[in-house]
Amino acid sequence: MSLKRCLSLWEIVIYGVGLILGAGIYVLIGAAAGIAGNMLWLAFLVAALVASLTALSYAELSALFPQAGAEFVFAREAFSSRAIAWITGFCGLLVGFSAASAVAVGFARYLSLFIPMSTVAAAAGLIVMMSLLNYWGIKESARFNAVATSVEVGGLVLIIIVGGYQIFSGITPLANLTELPPVAQGTWSLLPVVSAGALIFFAYLGFEDIANIAEEAENPHRDLPRAFIYALIISTAIYILVAIVAVSVVPYQELSAADQPLALIAENLIGGVAPTLIALIALFATANTVLITLIVSSRMLYGMSSDGSMPRTFSRVSRSRYTPYMAVIVAGVISISFLSFKHLEVLASITDVGIFILFLVVNLSNIMLRVRRPELPRVWRTPLNIGNIPVLSVLGVISCLALLITGNHPVELLGNEYSSLLVGLAVFGLGIPLYFLLGRGGKDLER
Repeated sequence: MSLKRCLSLWEIVIYGVGLILGAGIYVLIGAAAGIAGNMLWLAFLVAALVASLTALSYAELSALFPQAGAEFVFAREAFSSRAIAWITGFCGLLVGFSAASAVAVGFARYLSLFIPMSTVAAAAGLIVMMSLLNYWGIKESARFNAVATSVEVGGLVLIIIVGGYQIFSGITPLANLTELPPVAQGTWSLLPVVSAGALIFFAYLGFEDIANIAEEAENPHRDLPRAFIYALIISTAIYILVAIVAVSVVPYQELSAADQPLALIAENLIGGVAPTLIALIALFATANTVLITLIVSSRMLYGMSSDGSMPRTFSRVSRSRYTPYMAVIVAGVISISFLSFKHLEVLASITDVGIFILFLVVNLSNIMLRVRRPELPRVWRTPLNIGNIPVLSVLGVISCLALLITGNHPVELLGNEYSSLLVGLAVFGLGIPLYFLLGRGGKDLER
């Protein structure tokens, strides 16, 4: 039984915008401000530029191969290597699981303003609830996403409008948007901004997941490339405007220490019930992100299973709900297991390492397919090419490597500090032994 094609272009765009906006701006804006200072807006722009390079590669490849399990399919077609494809798909799965856990922790932090309870328990409860909605159906999930996205965008627009009015009217002075933290002042280096951009890159996760709902899009060849571009443009504009208002209303030192940074901004900007309102909106935003992340992770697991690269049981589709119920269960259980890392910053760092690796492979896949299989009927091509070489995909490879290296920072784990890069590589390195353990791809699993 196949998945149901029922998503229009704007439903897909809303999916992308909902996932992008739900995580970083409500959860990680404080941590990024502590690194980039008042140049927080530039960190968002740096992350957006890197994301856009990779988004264009995704757009071309997803129109060419509109299948669930996108990154796995791209790598398989480009490298003709079951090992590379499997490990790429495995990294994509872990990115989804760790991202869902990270955002669920952010949800728990905002929930603590209303209900005092364990962060892990609240995060796990959210993952269970969103897994149930994921099982219930893609159309029902899309409706919840549309409502939640409207709510979360409304909260950000409220901050932009009120903050913009106060800045332009002189009530709130515009911050010095070139001020860096003291450790970086007196130098010409923008390394802290790039490092913050690497961390805040987590905030752009979501556009790539558009490719994994290709089998449920009404017209994937036409709509997927557009959806990538529209979702990224809308999200970036909102991010930059909120960042400017944020550092103007709250000193970046104070913002970096806040567990609920958007609520703190609303308190300083509006006061009254505004912090409570923003906290409620943040609950919608983070819950929505967890839902969509679980949806695309389960679809990727479904796609790899359908290909024979994961046990066939994960490709079972409910006859009543038309959803891959076994993949939904596994995605929820593993996402909950990632909560053992507890700290949001650790989960976000692990996710970033994985996503840079994943994006590196996607850009390389686009380059390889252009060179090795130029005859393929490409519905949409990335602009700016030299012969068959897509220049923007080459820049995407370089930028992902740069952010992978410069984004390295210490994270606390089990009472000790470790390199975020090494922690991430250790987690995603599990894909290599697991590939051999699971039968080296798919032929053995198909039996």
